[in-house]
Amino acid sequence: MTKDVRWLAGLPAPQARYWFGEKESPGSPDAMDSFTFRITGPVDEAALRGALRTVIGRHTALRTLITRQSHRLLTTVVEPDAVGEVLEVRHAAPPEHEQALRAFAHRPFHLDRDLPVRALLVACGTTDDGPSHLVVCVHHVAFDGWSATLFFSQLGAAYRALRHGELPPGDPPSHYERIWRAQSEAETERDRSDLMEWAQDLVGVPDLPLPLSPVPDSPGALGEQLVVLSPRHTGLLEVAARNAATTPNALLLTAWVRALRALTGGRDFAVGLPVSGRTSLASMTAIGCFVSVVPLRFRAPGHVEGDVERDVERDLGQTVAGLAKALRFQFSPLESIVGEAVAHDAHRTPLCQAAFVSQEQTDLSLRLDGAESVYVPRLKPESAFEVTLEVWFATRTTARIKHRVDVLDQRRAARLAGLWRTEVDTVVKVCADSPR
Repeated sequence: MTKDVRWLAGLPAPQARYWFGEKESPGSPDAMDSFTFRITGPVDEAALRGALRTVIGRHTALRTLITRQSHRLLTTVVEPDAVGEVLEVRHAAPPEHEQALRAFAHRPFHLDRDLPVRALLVACGTTDDGPSHLVVCVHHVAFDGWSATLFFSQLGAAYRALRHGELPPGDPPSHYERIWRAQSEAETERDRSDLMEWAQDLVGVPDLPLPLSPVPDSPGALGEQLVVLSPRHTGLLEVAARNAATTPNALLLTAWVRALRALTGGRDFAVGLPVSGRTSLASMTAIGCFVSVVPLRFRAPGHVEGDVERDVERDLGQTVAGLAKALRFQFSPLESIVGEAVAHDAHRTPLCQAAFVSQEQTDLSLRLDGAESVYVPRLKPESAFEVTLEVWFATRTTARIKHRVDVLDQRRAARLAGLWRTEVDTVVKVCADSPR
């Protein structure tokens, strides 16, 4: 395992991954994202244009064009003062504005000539302070979930300053490729040796036995199941986690693995855990695509032991060990492991068919001085995984199971949701009762 494992075709691995995804399927929702805000009150278009250019000028990832030359990908970073117009303004009355927003959000990026960010402001009223919508579209070659928080925080601050004729705050600039390289060079030989050992253990992991059931006219379409744990259940979860000297997320992931096993009968499979991939201080304030997926392998004996407490403790032990590896090896692109694995069915997600995602926030915020803006969340029409558990841990724990409908129909998805809730209770009871 060498430093080159962090790079693909001359680019940081996450950036290259989404570039190839765009070439294979232009405009794929898996490679793009959009953020929509409903705005009430006047919008200063000049200040908004300036704020967008200010934020884009700070971060090289948002100013990078990518071209292909033979087997390598080459980047050109546009100078901040050469950044062109990224904001379009249109007027459309409801409900026509929704069509304009959708069309803008679904338009593919031409990454050799388009910056990987663009914005559309749609004015829906007849007065300057009438309702409007702002949609910001980004490509994942330059943007991940962490980036979104940074981007909209800086956009709001720059907008406020420019609206009042002041200089925008001097937030630190970031150079994506340099930060990626510095993280790679900070690794030791021991780190790379341990990563190789861990990666070898993942080679040949079986697919989760979720048989495909083709659904006419809806390949890859998603369904979802919502599960809400009451404040009382959430409190019990916290107590059990403290007693087990771990975190609530570790218990929720353990319950997820047990629910998948109960539904499918799989005794050996991997669950994907998205991680930030940000291991340096400089990366914490940088916009760019650092995110990766760490596969955690879960094995159970071929026979059912019947001792629930022992089973839970074994599963929790694998979870805790896996989470520790996820934190240590989060700067590890999935491609380095998938490349060594055996061939998979082209219709299945390679290596990890299931995922566990711990969400830290439910809404983004964009503070536009002099107006009120509300984030309008949306369900992405595609997923990188066949079945995903998204968890928001708060006073009331909310979970959403997203599933491909050609893998799980609504009946089996509802059963999986019920199994997970039951397993949460089981894991909590065992951890609360067992002395540590």
